[in-house]
Amino acid sequence: MRRLFVVDYREKGVSKHQCLEFDVEGIATDAALITACHVYVGMNNDPDSVSEVFTDMNAKELEKIVLTPELLFLPRRHLYVNAEEMKRCAKILKEA
Repeated sequence: MRRLFVVDYREKGVSKHQCLEFDVEGIATDAALITACHVYVGMNNDPDSVSEVFTDMNAKELEKIVLTPELLFLPRRHLYVNAEEMKRCAKILKEA
């Protein structure tokens, strides 16, 4: 079964994202999926979030809309969120 993920991560302090598409056979735990995403973006990089996106797009199509408001309207499930990153974002929004 094909599954799509959006991974937000920091590489040398710079925020980046990656759209990933995995063929998953059998039962895969959330922890295994998060680990696979982390390995793909690099174990030296700190993941900020991992979200599974439920759409019939492929990773290249998803990449075209990932930085647009259209992404907000796609059904998704958050598998992992870095608590420190959430606090940082909340502080930025509070100060705005």
